[in-house]
Amino acid sequence: METATKLNNIRSKVIRIKGLRGMKQEILVERLGVSQQSISILEQSETIEDEKLEQSPQALG
Repeated sequence: METATKLNNIRSKVIRIKGLRGMKQEILVERLGVSQQSISILEQSETIEDEKLEQSPQALG
């Protein structure tokens, strides 16, 4: 699978899980220790930092 496709798939899953759990960006902000703008960018971006990628499953519960 191409890297860009993998990132889009991961991004989609983060957004979907967040929605299924009824989470708002503020919860991810708190759990990941980043700004709300960073979460918004993460949800729209083509790339994700390895550290944030590794922390995402834990933050989503």
